[in-house]
Amino acid sequence: MPYPLRRTRGVLLLVLVALLLLLAGAREASARAPMVKGLQDTRLVMSDVQADRDLFWKKARQARVGRVRVLVSWDGRATKLAPDVAFRVRRAADDAAGADARLVVGIYAAVNRGRAVPRRITGTLISRFSRFTASMGSEFSDLSLGAYLTWNEPNFRSMWPLNQPRTWVRMSNAAYRSFKRTDPDTKVYVGEPAPNARTSNAVEPGTFFRRALCLDSRYRSLNRSKSCRTKLLGDGFAIHTHDFFKGPTTRRTPADAWTMGNLAGAMRQIRALGRAGRITKKASRNVHITEFAYRTHGSARTPDARAARWLRQAWNFARREGVASMTWYQLQDPGPSEEWRSGMLTGSGRELRTWRTFRSLR
Repeated sequence: MPYPLRRTRGVLLLVLVALLLLLAGAREASARAPMVKGLQDTRLVMSDVQADRDLFWKKARQARVGRVRVLVSWDGRATKLAPDVAFRVRRAADDAAGADARLVVGIYAAVNRGRAVPRRITGTLISRFSRFTASMGSEFSDLSLGAYLTWNEPNFRSMWPLNQPRTWVRMSNAAYRSFKRTDPDTKVYVGEPAPNARTSNAVEPGTFFRRALCLDSRYRSLNRSKSCRTKLLGDGFAIHTHDFFKGPTTRRTPADAWTMGNLAGAMRQIRALGRAGRITKKASRNVHITEFAYRTHGSARTPDARAARWLRQAWNFARREGVASMTWYQLQDPGPSEEWRSGMLTGSGRELRTWRTFRSLR
């Protein structure tokens, strides 16, 4: 075969391969669902005051919110969801359906709050939690929920004794199995760490999950024991990424902090957990930001114009990184007695720039 003809065929083959790769990438991009916009304001959503609920759902429709997160409390003793709480969650799920959104139900359990000595996590406590989450699944199995969440911020001292990270995996897995036994069609997301260790009251999320899942810094098993190979069960992985002092594309040190600026690294670490077999690869690719916001009051306040600008940057960054959904924490500022205020509306209902930005996000 003449040399020019061989070279021409080689070039054509390279062009054909490039075109096929481009088409495959286009198909993958088109198949990827757009990032879902979420909103949380448990105070308004679960309120028995009709005007509170009307305000929330009106704004949710205006912003085209697809996910609404609420939290129910567990006191460490209950084995069944209280009827009045169940009623409010069911009402919220119906309201969400009317707004073309789906409810995500999480759990707030400050089992270690106010303890000078870390609480010892016993089989009895895990059993209570298993029964409590089973009662939730049974109560809501007829609803079309977006997901359940097993535990809020386990790397934060008040939520979990930090000297027992591996026991937290047992607790979360107990909830996962209970939800799947009683409501098998609803997804269960796990993780939900606080974004970074701002004080000694928390450990960095990357560090926490390696300790919890018995991995070293290179994501290899610390030992060969069966207990070291325990997998964290989940259909998706949830994270909190707020950072009140740095822009959403500014990295923090250490890399084990999972703030918005460290999102690319956090996603790599979550995928590493999947490759290590400590979570499923499917869960490692189904990542949701279930809390993000900027504070409106106090020493951690972000000025409104900056918060609005950073919110748009954060949204675009998360979407580019392949995050499945991103939820803003609080629609309206609560009263001044509340420490955490991150509303997009003032207490009197005035719209801030963050609201106008949030409403326009697509």
